[in-house]
Amino acid sequence: MSDLQIHRFNGTEHFAIGVAKCFTVGSGDDLMLWFEIETVRDGAQPCDDTAGFLAAPNAELGIPISAFDINDFVGHEFHRVGTANDDEDSCEAIFYYYEHQPLRDNRVTVLSRSGDRTFRIRWTARTQDVNHYDGSKPDAQIEIECNFDVRP
Repeated sequence: MSDLQIHRFNGTEHFAIGVAKCFTVGSGDDLMLWFEIETVRDGAQPCDDTAGFLAAPNAELGIPISAFDINDFVGHEFHRVGTANDDEDSCEAIFYYYEHQPLRDNRVTVLSRSGDRTFRIRWTARTQDVNHYDGSKPDAQIEIECNFDVRP
């Protein structure tokens, strides 16, 4: 899998990932590991209720860390709870489909390395359904697994 999967109440949507990067932001006590993905519309497989307004979802996640060593990155697991509800604002764990939505229960696992800066990473999370913002549908489960360009 090298795509974004959105497991919704009415099926699973698939989007190819065009950009996946990871980098550090800040320094000292304010150091964060930042993950970003951007998808492309080409080849997208939406559910029936979103097919007429095709999106190109993206996601961002910041995880506070104390230090970063690219040579000791494989095998690390990170967790960020995110916001408690959809009314809270989050700029450090966010998903964009039609609207910005907070990501919750983020789990990132660094699976492997190939080359100097390419790492296979799996990122899972959950968010409010991408087409029903009234809470009437269960949360969508987000799955991302792809090669990230990592730059400390």
